[in-house]
Amino acid sequence: MKATTAQNRLAKLNLNKGTKAYQFVNEIINGAKTIRPCYTSGSGRFTSNQDHTSATCEILDKMNVKYMLTNDAPRGSATGNVITIKTKFV
Repeated sequence: MKATTAQNRLAKLNLNKGTKAYQFVNEIINGAKTIRPCYTSGSGRFTSNQDHTSATCEILDKMNVKYMLTNDAPRGSATGNVITIKTKFV
């Protein structure tokens, strides 16, 4: 799939461009092969886990992009989620 085609499909979805899921999909279109949609934010006792896995996967499904969701954490925690892209963007 061409990158311009993917950008057009993303634009047709009418998503908020400020969301992290939208930014992750933009990174994928621009050449990223793997994405880690879970991360921690804050410091000290104010840390929290941010999980954008389901929103990112939903956008990729709507765009018909093939991907594989895996987890590389030793005990299977959410921060080990990895989305690997199978579709090539030319």
